[in-house]
Amino acid sequence: MVAEYRALRASVLRLWAKACEPGAGNPQEMIRFNEAIDQAIVESVSYFNGQVDNDRNLMLGMLGHDMRNPLNVAKLSAKYFQTLTLDHVYTAAVSRLSRSLDLMSSLVDDLLDFNRTKLGLGIAISPSTINLADVFAVELDQLRAVHSERQIEFYSSGELTGFLDAYRLRRLLGNLVLNALEHGTPNSPVYVRLTGLEAEVVITVQNRGPVIEPSMLGEIFQPLKRGREHGNDSGNDGGMGLGLHIAREIARAHGGNIFAQSDESQTVFAVRLPKSRTTNAVKGI
Repeated sequence: MVAEYRALRASVLRLWAKACEPGAGNPQEMIRFNEAIDQAIVESVSYFNGQVDNDRNLMLGMLGHDMRNPLNVAKLSAKYFQTLTLDHVYTAAVSRLSRSLDLMSSLVDDLLDFNRTKLGLGIAISPSTINLADVFAVELDQLRAVHSERQIEFYSSGELTGFLDAYRLRRLLGNLVLNALEHGTPNSPVYVRLTGLEAEVVITVQNRGPVIEPSMLGEIFQPLKRGREHGNDSGNDGGMGLGLHIAREIARAHGGNIFAQSDESQTVFAVRLPKSRTTNAVKGI
């Protein structure tokens, strides 16, 4: 495409030079022509890149969607084997298989959600009336089972019933806790606090660890930013580095937001969510 514009420019300038008597050409017209060609190249390249990005995101979205069915079959098979009375060696192997499949499922979900945000669709939510303390207790039990060597403390207070998406908020919490486990000091606890106010709930995840520089606080919710800050490309979720980005998009889908602050004593991620957002809730697919 750029080569065609270059050929067009060269052809027009050659014809222009032949048509004009020596010294009769208007340099300003030639400057305007070159500026118009340059602008056309910029706009065409930008449009082309946008189409490529959209096509790639659509392909990845379809791939992630198609991967769900075989993954679900494998997860159900692993859960069936866990119900059987097996030798401890086989039991351990099935447990590892089940955890790996859960991780793969989570990565596929992150990929699908990331593609929705890149396509401008946002995170889909399906809210219902839930008690967030009960929902978080289940998620934290699973995280403690997987990370049994780490201490995760949970405190809740206030009225915690709201019209929210339980599945999405479990993922939000899981991503924040996994981020704290990944980047926090290994021998220090991760503290999760859930506070119910009159019209909103406040979620905080706190850990001790390296200070996040103030210049990075506004960028760590972008894909891969946290992983690059620590000198690797693995991100905070054991895969694509989308954990904090997805957490922020889930909060926004509920009409809330997420903030981070960090100093020598601790790093805290705080999420504020309205208890109800029925008029703007986006139904999931």
